[in-house]
Amino acid sequence: MQYRARVRSVMRPMAIVVVVVAFTGWRTPPAPSSSGPEASLSARRASVSGHVVVSASPPLPPATLSPYARRRYEPPQRPGVPGGAEDAFVYLEPLDGAPPKGSGASPRIVQRDRTIIPHVTVTQVGQLVEFPNEDDVFHSLFSLSPGNRFSLGRYGPGVTETNRFQTPGVVRLFCDIHSEMAGVILVLDTPHVTRVGADGAYQLTGLPAGTYRAIAWHPTAGADTVTVTLGATESVVQDFLLRARR
Repeated sequence: MQYRARVRSVMRPMAIVVVVVAFTGWRTPPAPSSSGPEASLSARRASVSGHVVVSASPPLPPATLSPYARRRYEPPQRPGVPGGAEDAFVYLEPLDGAPPKGSGASPRIVQRDRTIIPHVTVTQVGQLVEFPNEDDVFHSLFSLSPGNRFSLGRYGPGVTETNRFQTPGVVRLFCDIHSEMAGVILVLDTPHVTRVGADGAYQLTGLPAGTYRAIAWHPTAGADTVTVTLGATESVVQDFLLRARR
């Protein structure tokens, strides 16, 4: 009997503690908020969007027309540009300081059906570029473009060669075995770049505030350049017009 009484006296305070906890409730720590400094900074980033029109230069009027008729001449059909807007890119070069380094995946330039795919590729300075051979024949890609001369040598089906380009600029790419193969690589020193859609639309988001040189570029229609200044949350609309060289 004495033992049972002692157990009851010990358990009674514990029961009181359990009742108090159940009554007051147990409050778990609040979940981390997604609206912290990094999220708010991302939300404040600026953007640039618009359209790029890529067109060939209209042909000259026939020399047999009179001066009056030449002024009023319009070609019967507006010529197009091979590749069109989908071969165009828009990129921003910061004018307020050094551009940040990108960390995207390595670009892949595939050889398939004796074609360089994609025809136009963008890479950043120092980024590794992969050249997989998915054909059933040997290839030998090379370029003589100043500042980025290179040669991968002959390599067979299933082999992937690589190269890093260290100088910003345009690299004209060819195959030493198949003269019909050609491609273009645009080497940039900025991660703020996007390919233009087939409809001519583009958009660059997540941009820090500052002043930029905005450039629309096409391998045969050249480049159009403007200067844009972005506020912390500003969205700027900027269109470009590119005309292919004759």
